[in-house]
Amino acid sequence: MSEIRMLRTFLAIEKHRTMAAAADRVALTHAAVGAQMRTLERLCQRQLFDRSGRSIQLNDAGRSILEQARAVVAAYDSLLRGVADKQSFEGSIKIGATVSSMGFLAANVIRLKTPYPGLNVHLTHGSSPELERQVRAGEIDAAVLIGEPHATHLPELWERLYDEPLVLLANPAVAPADASVASLLKRFPFIGFEAALPTGRQVTSLLRRLRVEVNPVLEMNSIAAIADLVRQNVGVSIVPRLRHAAWNDDPLLFVKPIPGAAWRRHVGWYEFGRQPLATAIVKNQLLLALAE
Repeated sequence: MSEIRMLRTFLAIEKHRTMAAAADRVALTHAAVGAQMRTLERLCQRQLFDRSGRSIQLNDAGRSILEQARAVVAAYDSLLRGVADKQSFEGSIKIGATVSSMGFLAANVIRLKTPYPGLNVHLTHGSSPELERQVRAGEIDAAVLIGEPHATHLPELWERLYDEPLVLLANPAVAPADASVASLLKRFPFIGFEAALPTGRQVTSLLRRLRVEVNPVLEMNSIAAIADLVRQNVGVSIVPRLRHAAWNDDPLLFVKPIPGAAWRRHVGWYEFGRQPLATAIVKNQLLLALAE
């Protein structure tokens, strides 16, 4: 439900005082947060914020709906947490995910086993186009996809969960913290993301904008495999920063943001047609995890 997500963002802005801080908490870009709030203001037919100054403050109209917004979000969460009797709730669904987002999905499905022991979620993995096809064919109930699926006139839902910006990966043994992105790309062999895929095309475009000629050693379509080669000091790479990979705590990986890399890979939830309540339980768990 996009309206619930909008209200969660509204509450995050009220709590953290800036759109940037709220964006981090709800796993959206600053631009997406701004777009959500403009939509909310349009639905409420009034301005809800005082945007003068660096911080963003609720105005009188915004404060007037604050408690109602909290009540609506709490009621929605309570509804999904308290579906019938959790101990007796039973359901079986099949959810897909890309390989790079499977860890996030699987970890949260495991968390649901305590409150919903009768909920059986079968996981499957595949490419985003294949998972999209399986959802539409009814072979699986929903999927976590990379990028927004092709629009149709049929009943479907795609809701953005989080974004993954492009970063440079290097082995810290050869990458001092003060080294520039350009110097590392020029100095070491480059492990590319498969150029025929959307992410690979974005990496190629970024390299052109940086005006850096790299020394390609190989191409792969697995971020985990590329990260493992970087750990082995085979070369450096530019890949989407996996939101739920603990790269910052990895002693064999140096993660460096890339100046001017505005493109982000969107990861979202996709379902098609009328879905069983169990899919809503899984999706809400993912949203709750992102808000923690």
